[in-house]
Amino acid sequence: MQFKHTQEIDAPADYVFNRITDFKNFENHSGSTGFSFKRQGRLPVRIGTRWDISVPVRGRARRFAAELSEYVPPRTLSYKSASLKYEGVLSLSVKPISATTCRLHIQLVAKSRSFATSLVFNTIRLARRRVNKRLNSTMAEFAKRIASEHRKKPA
Repeated sequence: MQFKHTQEIDAPADYVFNRITDFKNFENHSGSTGFSFKRQGRLPVRIGTRWDISVPVRGRARRFAAELSEYVPPRTLSYKSASLKYEGVLSLSVKPISATTCRLHIQLVAKSRSFATSLVFNTIRLARRRVNKRLNSTMAEFAKRIASEHRKKPA
């Protein structure tokens, strides 16, 4: 299963990369979305840092651990996750278009290792159009929020 999305953002690439690597903000986020991120250990974030993550899928919280596998400031960030049931990689890259605009590229690749997980993945595949539509709207909102925060930022 693979999902890709590219989003243009009206903010400099360095600013966007700093926002997507604001790990404390993600760890402290407790919104109505049902997502939660908890860092394992108290060491500073570096390659090998792990998070316990909970994601709502079909009305049920799916829990897994993700590890920071690639971190090349100010352009690339990658997480990998694996268990007996699945393996996956989430990659994010920020590419400058101009001094004030950049492009954020997100790619998620996941493979099932069990029958039960393949059923969950098949359900997601069947809903691909709806999932892509939700991803597109979420990323557009994220881009607007980042651009707005950048414009409001004191010089």
